[in-house]
Amino acid sequence: MTRLFTDEILPENQETYTFTGDDAHYLSDVLRMQTGESLILCDGARTDFTGLISALSHDSVTVSLIHRELNQTEPPYQAILYQGIVKGDKMDWIIQKGVELGVSAVVPVICSRSISKLEGKDIAKKLARWQKIAEEASRQCGRGHIPQVMPPISFAKAIQQSVEKSDLVFLPWEGEKSCPLSTVLERFLEHQPQSGGTRPKISFFIGPEGGFDPKEIDLSLQTGVSTVTLGRRILRTETAGLAVLSMLIYRLERM
Repeated sequence: MTRLFTDEILPENQETYTFTGDDAHYLSDVLRMQTGESLILCDGARTDFTGLISALSHDSVTVSLIHRELNQTEPPYQAILYQGIVKGDKMDWIIQKGVELGVSAVVPVICSRSISKLEGKDIAKKLARWQKIAEEASRQCGRGHIPQVMPPISFAKAIQQSVEKSDLVFLPWEGEKSCPLSTVLERFLEHQPQSGGTRPKISFFIGPEGGFDPKEIDLSLQTGVSTVTLGRRILRTETAGLAVLSMLIYRLERM
């Protein structure tokens, strides 16, 4: 079923909702939906509203809200991917599949070995494209909100930001041989409350095609960020982050 989002928090007694702008164009001109057809509207409180189109034009689409329920697709944690900027369309793939696997936000990171360099107008264009990909993926997989793709920041700033704002931070690195991610997650679970409270924030770093520079690893360790191994094989940058998100689902969605 077609899914759209609004940042508004809709009151329980609201009976209709009107889409305008791009959303109205998407429903009427792209999908060519008709009155009587149903869709889902997810609001800022992660509530899914089932609605029936009652009025439709090129400029506005009004739906009658007939049912509401809390969206149940979000994981019990917030996963923030700090992704080293990569070349070509790899970032598109990482964002799309990351959203499907439950990422809460993606932060592009300017690393020493990043081949692709974002400058000037390219940044705004790329961010708009990446956010659109995140939105489309959220619609497809039934997310309760649209993950944000943040503006690019330096590696040093990313490390500082992640440590200040997260409950757990780790960095997969091929040079790490003794600390598997599973060990870090088990330790993390031991100190988490069994129920209630806000969802913990888990941040992790994935390097660009050339991996992390030794100085970046040193900075991470000095700041208290754990390096972990994801297994015996070296993964490509577009695979590593998705592997981490899959591991989080396996271990932590039972929280």
